[in-house]
Amino acid sequence: MTYTLTYFPIRGRAEHARLLLEDNKIPYNSQVVQFGDEWNSFKKKGLESGELPFGQVPVLHDDKLHLAQSGAIARYLARKHNKYGADDVEKALNDMMFDMGIDIQNMYVKFIFDENHKQKKEEFVKDVKGKFDLVEKFMKRQGKPYLASSEPTFADYLMFEVLDVIKRQKDDILKDFSHLESFYNKMKSRPNIVAYRESDRFFEKPVPVEDS
Repeated sequence: MTYTLTYFPIRGRAEHARLLLEDNKIPYNSQVVQFGDEWNSFKKKGLESGELPFGQVPVLHDDKLHLAQSGAIARYLARKHNKYGADDVEKALNDMMFDMGIDIQNMYVKFIFDENHKQKKEEFVKDVKGKFDLVEKFMKRQGKPYLASSEPTFADYLMFEVLDVIKRQKDDILKDFSHLESFYNKMKSRPNIVAYRESDRFFEKPVPVEDS
């Protein structure tokens, strides 16, 4: 059965799952729910039916499974499609790097939803560079083309998405992080990701607020 991924018409918390599916040519249907009245009605029905277990999205539907929480979705897809890591050590490291990606994503979300975020951009850039420095040092120690593996895993799709969104704030933010910048460029140039990002399936807007 083909997956259905339910989310809003933004990148948000679902984009890393979309990237994993698109890059590996895994068939899926994208169910897009508009903000406002449509979402309110959809949420009510989903809570009643169990198709929205926690009344939030993203949700991945796989036959009778209705899976909420973006991390659970990522790990489920990774396990099913061999995108978790080559062995237990790699899997543990990819879990670690996925959680680091979530930490950085949460920093961005807190920043961008602040009504005074334009005045706080310099502070945000400084703080997020501190996280980038930790990832850079990890990648240097690992010596792998991706975060912890020789091929992209669920952690790489999240980290790439987080970096891509943050680069909208400062395009050259990775210039002092050679391993991280190389990783970003490698992910961005993957043919299936290029094709996806040029298609009408891709949402340019990362969040439902102004992010410039």
